[in-house]
Order: sequence, then C-alpha cells, then structure tokens
Amino acid sequence: MKVTFILLISLFTGACSTMNFVNGPVLGDTVKREQWHHDALFSLIELSQPFNVTYFCDDKQWEKITIELSTPNALASASLTPYTFVYNPWTIEYQCRDSIDN
Repeated sequence: MKVTFILLISLFTGACSTMNFVNGPVLGDTVKREQWHHDALFSLIELSQPFNVTYFCDDKQWEKITIELSTPNALASASLTPYTFVYNPWTIEYQCRDSIDN
C-alpha cells in the first residue's frame, strides 16, 4: 500500500515536458518515427548516443523534432523508486521530408 501511494504521488507531482524544433514550413505529408533517449543522474549523463538527425533522415531534410517526457517515460523512471534520479528516459519523435530547397 505504501509503495503504491508513493508511486501515485510521484506520478501526479511529476511534470511532463515537451520541446519542438521545426525546420521551415510544416507540410504534413511526412512519416512520424520515434525512439527513446536514455539519460542518468538528473540527465547529466547520456546513456544513449546523441540523436543524429542526418543519420536518421538519410538523404531527406528533417521537418520537425519533438523531445518529450511522456507518461511512459515517467513510469519507467518511477519504477526505480526511490532512485528516480538515476534513470531519465525521453521520447524523441522526428519527421523527415523530401527536400524543399530545390
């Protein structure tokens, strides 16, 4: 009961966060892909490689990148209670499009 209460308090007091980066006009005809990025110790140490948009978009331009601390990320982090500062996952959603510079 005590563990459930602490978990619920952690979920409701924790805030979600979102950052959006947009490259030019949003055309909307792109495919959304997402992956998790893993950090540790209050996000001071990156466990994942830094996100390389050139690699993931290949020969296309990136249209929009959204970095979000979502509910599944908060649940994964809270699963290490009381050590919630040890693991901090984020969701990176990215969209690539054909070049509009031509």
